[in-house]
Amino acid sequence: MLNVLANLREEAIKAQRSKIIASQLNCVRLTGEMTTNEKPLVELFIKAAPTDKREKGPCLIDQQWFMAMYCLVEQGLIDLRLTPMSLEMAPPNYLRLNVARHLPVAWIESGFVQGKDYSGVIISSTEHLEQLMEKLGSPNLNPYVNPDDALRAEEVFEDLYRNLMNYIRYDNLRPLMSTLTALDNYLAQRAQPYLLDDYPVYVDCQLMPKLQHLRVAARAYKNFDIPEHLTYLWAYVDRMYHTKAFVCSCPSDRDILAHYNEKDKLPHSIRISLLGSECLSDVPETVLHKQPMTNGE
Repeated sequence: MLNVLANLREEAIKAQRSKIIASQLNCVRLTGEMTTNEKPLVELFIKAAPTDKREKGPCLIDQQWFMAMYCLVEQGLIDLRLTPMSLEMAPPNYLRLNVARHLPVAWIESGFVQGKDYSGVIISSTEHLEQLMEKLGSPNLNPYVNPDDALRAEEVFEDLYRNLMNYIRYDNLRPLMSTLTALDNYLAQRAQPYLLDDYPVYVDCQLMPKLQHLRVAARAYKNFDIPEHLTYLWAYVDRMYHTKAFVCSCPSDRDILAHYNEKDKLPHSIRISLLGSECLSDVPETVLHKQPMTNGE
């Protein structure tokens, strides 16, 4: 299993940096290397993109769930079917769950967990998702991660999204810079390339979508990006763009901006209808030359 994970990660790191296209068809039906009749087949329902109902939308929690389940696929613990949807045209499988228009939500179509038939089990909350990871033997997506360490990592960026919105709406940059600096300092102290390990764990699935929203939205509204002197944070962002779970789950810039435009009107210079399906994935060349090869160096 470790060899499979290592090969998958090596492939991701070696991939050329390019624009991430949101409509990657090979990300819609995900099957692990070791397919058996007993492995759970999970169907994940998420909100469809506002500009293309066939594509994954920009919801932060949706991407967090998708990333976590993608990692479970990489670990050979589940098979996954992704179903983007709108509540106005809900598919039959979703309607049968009777979850009162709730998204994201998942169900186990078939398969066994700890020797028990889990067919029909519904995963309707983050707590349920975390319980599933535990039952599959991969709490936090890594059984060796200390829960206290995971909690401390979460606390470093717990205000990131709130501070982003304060900056967009009230032009208050100081709290956002404080959070970004704290993240850079935290990463500088880590010996691993990700927050807690050599591979992404659950807390990475929570942080990475927020960093992408930060970059896309702050550029659009404030012409702001992560300051170049935060080299450890930039090293993490660069690694994020080479992480397959993130790449396959990342919504397009167009859809992220459409999401924010619903409540906070974009500058007139940005016309969503003229944007393509690309995802922001560039890292400044000056940063690449300065950044450490791994965090903690």
